[in-house]
Parts: sequence; C-alpha cells; structure tokens
Amino acid sequence: MLDALTAALRPYRARQVVVGVSGGADSVALLRALLAAGAEPLVAHFDHRLRPDSAEDAAWVEALAGRLGVPYVGGGADVGRVAQVRGWNLEDAARRLRYSFLTRTAKDAGIDTVLTAHTRRDQAETVLMRLLRGEAVLSGIAPRWGGVERPLLGVAREELEAYLRALGQDWREDSTNADTALTRAWLRLEVLPLLRSRFPAAEEALSGLAGRAAEDEAVLSGLAAAIGPHTPLVGQPPAVLRRWLRAELDRAGLAVRAGQLSALAGALAAGETRHLTLPHGQPASVTGGRLVLPGTRPDWAAPDFAFPPDWQLRTPQPGDRIRLSGGTRRLSDVLAEARVPRAWRPQVPLLASAQGVQWVGLTPPVWAAGARERTGWHDPLWEGMEAALTQARAAAAVQEVPVGAAVLDPAGAVVGLGRNRSRERGDMTRHAELEALRQAASALGTPYLSGCTLAVTLEPCPMCLGAALEARVGRIVYGAANPRAGALGGVHDLLGHRWGVRPQVQGGYRAGECAGLLKKAFAEFRRQD
Repeated sequence: MLDALTAALRPYRARQVVVGVSGGADSVALLRALLAAGAEPLVAHFDHRLRPDSAEDAAWVEALAGRLGVPYVGGGADVGRVAQVRGWNLEDAARRLRYSFLTRTAKDAGIDTVLTAHTRRDQAETVLMRLLRGEAVLSGIAPRWGGVERPLLGVAREELEAYLRALGQDWREDSTNADTALTRAWLRLEVLPLLRSRFPAAEEALSGLAGRAAEDEAVLSGLAAAIGPHTPLVGQPPAVLRRWLRAELDRAGLAVRAGQLSALAGALAAGETRHLTLPHGQPASVTGGRLVLPGTRPDWAAPDFAFPPDWQLRTPQPGDRIRLSGGTRRLSDVLAEARVPRAWRPQVPLLASAQGVQWVGLTPPVWAAGARERTGWHDPLWEGMEAALTQARAAAAVQEVPVGAAVLDPAGAVVGLGRNRSRERGDMTRHAELEALRQAASALGTPYLSGCTLAVTLEPCPMCLGAALEARVGRIVYGAANPRAGALGGVHDLLGHRWGVRPQVQGGYRAGECAGLLKKAFAEFRRQD
C-alpha cells in the first residue's frame, strides 16, 4: 500500500504543498504518504463550526502536525450563518469557504499547489448524486482545478484505512458522516452498499464513468468554445450547443437546469422559438437562431441622416408594407426573415411615408426601392455589397451561379471586383472572391490586403477563405449562408482553428437580397433544364 501511495505522490517529492487535513482517514493518509514520498507539506485545517465538537478536530489536527514536525495553519467560519445570509445551501457554502481558506493559505505561504484527499469513493458518490439530481453535466470531481490537485481520486477508501492501521495511525470520525438525512451520507451508507451487493465493482464503474465523461466534456467544450459570433447555431450538434449555452449562461450569471439546457439547445439546433423561465425567475429565449437573455439589447438605432419632410419616424403598425427590388412585401414578413425576435418587432424604428415604409433600422438597414437615393446616405460597406450584388446579377445573366465579390480598401473605396466565371472559363475554381482579390492586389500594388474588407454575396468556400487568409484580409462580410460548402459555419467554421491571421467576420449582411438572387437564379436554371 505504501508503494502505491508513494507512486501516486512521487510528483510532489521535494515540493512544498498545502494539504487540507480535516482529521478524517483520507486526509490523514494523504499527509502521512506525502511525508513518506519526500514532499514538504503545510497542514491547513478549516473549522466549519457545524458541530459542537468541531474545535476538538482542529486541536487534534494541530497536535498531529506538531508530532510530525510540519507547519500548521488553522482557520474557520460559521458556515451555517454564512449560508443563511448569502442564500447558499449548506454544502455549497462549506465548499466555497473551505477552498477560499486553502487557496488563501497557499498564497500567503508562497506555495502554488493545494492538495485535497478526495478518493474513489468520493468520486463515485459525486457522480451518482449529480446523476440523480439531473444536473446539466454528468461529471465527477476534477483531478485538477486551478491550483487545487486531488491525487487520490483513483484510490479506494479501504486501502487508505488499511495503510493507516499498518502505521498505527489513528484518525477522527466526523459524526455527520453517519447522518443519513444528508444526501452524501445516505448514498455512502445505504445506496452504494446496496449497489455493490449486486454490482461489486459499482464504485470503480462510477469512478471510471467520471473519467470518461471528463474526457468527453473537454472535447465537446472545445468545440463549443470554437463557436464564434458569426457561426450559425442552427444545425449545430445539441451536445455542443449545450456546452455553448452553459458557458453563455455562466457569463450572464444565470443558473439553468439540465432539462432547460436541453430544451434551449434543441430549439437552437432546429431553428425554433422557445421561451423558458430559469431558476430564480430569470427569462431566457431562443428565437431566430439566437439566444436572448435578460439585458440583451436590440441591435438598432434611430436614423443618423437627413430624410425628406414627408417621412415619419415611428415603429411598426399593422398592415405596414415595403416596396423592395423584388416587389412589395409585408413588413412583418421582412422582420421575420431577418430573425428579429417577436418581442422586439414592435420596437423597431422605421421611416414611413404615404407610399409605405422607406427605411427599417436593422443592422444593416432595409431600404425601400429608390429610398436610399433620396437621403444621400452613404455607407462604404453597403455600397461594397451593392457592387458585389451587381456582379452577382451579371453572373446570373450569363447562366453562372450568381455570386459576386468586392474588395474595399481601408478608406472604404472599392478596389477589386469579381463574379463567378466557372462555366465561362470551364474552370470550377474561377470564383468571385479570387477574381476580386487579384484585382485588389493589382490595384494596391501588394499581395497583402491588411485592413481591407472582402464583401461577397455568398459565404466563402474553403478555397476562397484560404485565399483571403493568405492575402491577410482584415474583414470578411458575406450575405447568404452556404450550406453546401460554407467555410465560416455553413458546413464547418474553419476559423475555429488557429491560423496566422484571423479576420473579423460578419455574416448575413443583406442576406435576404443575396439569398433571393440565388433562389431566383436556380429556379430559372431548373426551368431551362
């Protein structure tokens, strides 16, 4: 047993570590084994003051440290009172205060590692408890968490007790460990023995499950972390979306139950709408492929340009219509296609005249046909995408797939244009982006387009994204998503990987017009076939 423990603790040989010692068998065995392994421990004991005899535990641990010749630091707090004042449950309060004490002790002593004596039994209990509670993530106790390490997670409690008996070392028993009114004690004393009577390896199985779940969690959380602001959430695997959602909710300081997390992830993956009330009465919604949380603000503003005197600034009214290049449409349909959450639609600022809605204050704005020319409004990005759309229309006119691109220099001037010429040249690599990038490089006299913007009507494919990265383009703005070959989330978000350059990306810019042009062209292609 000594050999097994010293092997597990060999990495700490000749190292200073803070050891959390409660006085129980697990922590006392960890302390004795660390000394045997040649480590330099500092004993830290935290008195939770939850039992009348807890001060005796503190005195016992201090005396043990004295007999072993190791330094000792004691601390404590009225955990029950803190839990009541802060609204924490007792177990959570005890854990927070204990770890705060341990990490503070390590910092004060100039030591970077804290060790705790969690064992395989603790791991099994934790997995079972989280499973039965229906928590969002099925995982156990992490082997490492910040500066805290738990080297005994693979060791059985019975082996540690046998080790102490061989040394003639006694330990303290916490009377609350026998109180089955406490969930962990009930699992330890009643549930796990019953499981072991039918499945002798239940503890090992649960501990192994924790390890595999932690490995899976690391991979899935990594995929979730790669989701960028431009990555479409619709169609993402629910397992990845659950991790992404949990991270977003954590950042917002919101709690969530496992069933709620699954419901929100399912709605995101399917592009559906779902409204939920989270714990503590906080609302959360999924609508239009986006997550809407308390404090989320709409992305619009009042017009910052002069407009004709017969135009009125107001919000939507029943029956509003807008004349677009493809015909007159109901404003409600336009807002729905733009994925404006239903609750926000009555607040959208717009300009209207007797002829109908002229401008809608989304990002980018929606203009009625001919309305923009009456205002003198100027936006380089809008005009760059307009140039790309003109190129796409020219491609459609000669039976090419209607994709157009434009490159804008840092001042916003168009310095490169391109359209799809695959059929014309008999070369499936003659994409709009490549032509626009070549023109821009020639116009600027350099192959590097740092600070430039590539505006393209369709999400780039991997080949075109690679060309933009090689050219060091500073920003990529695309219109319609590319579900067949998109490299920015349509099929795979290649920018989730590390590259030498990482451009800013904005997707869905004038998406309705770009997608409408593609839809119309393909319908015409099918008709002619």
